[in-house]
Amino acid sequence: MSRPSAVSKLALLRQRFASMEQFRAHLVSAEGTLLLFFRDPALPLTIGAEALIEVAFDDSEDTRVMRAVAFSRAEGQGIWLAMPSARFAREVREGALKERKGRRLGSDRVVKLRRQGGSEHLVMLADVSLGGVRISGGLPASVATQDLVELRLSSPEPGEPLDAIAGRVAWRDDTDVGVEIDRTKPASRAAITRLFQSLEERWRKAREVRHLDLCCRDGKRLDPIPPRVRVEGKRDAAIEQEQA
Repeated sequence: MSRPSAVSKLALLRQRFASMEQFRAHLVSAEGTLLLFFRDPALPLTIGAEALIEVAFDDSEDTRVMRAVAFSRAEGQGIWLAMPSARFAREVREGALKERKGRRLGSDRVVKLRRQGGSEHLVMLADVSLGGVRISGGLPASVATQDLVELRLSSPEPGEPLDAIAGRVAWRDDTDVGVEIDRTKPASRAAITRLFQSLEERWRKAREVRHLDLCCRDGKRLDPIPPRVRVEGKRDAAIEQEQA
């Protein structure tokens, strides 16, 4: 796998909604890609550039963090972000996008995954909570639920933990693995807390917008007309609004 720099260069964005239902109402989809409009006409993000977007809610501490790509600009209004994550799209499509407890912070840091047998793999740290992490990219096919693992930042920066974080594989799918942190171990508990705090400090500088107060009244959304998605070998695919 290609190795990114120790500190993320991705833009950090945050969008606030009143509720999960309101967020779902603003998602549009076409051919497995989800789009979300980020209303910031001055956002210095070039088309094709990647970002991490945190979606926050007024009625919950839950957050959603996704990797996104600047897809299309609506002049004078903002940018349509594309979120190509197959897992996120599947959750939306199957109605599994439910509230979770606690905040999750997005990351694209490289970590070393060490398995009980001693093998070590470089993987991507996708998001972090105080109780667990999601990792992806470079995952060995043999990693399974209940496996005991250790995670350590590949290139820790000042203020970040040096110690390994022990945990157990709680779930895995085709692309991602969820690791539950072993908080009974003081070193692991301290390391995940320190990692969370360092990410939280970076996210305090995220560029933030919130849902317009006048939007969604009488069922009308004020987002601009979504772009059309070009599908290879086909006509432009029509984009449909997701229903809450």
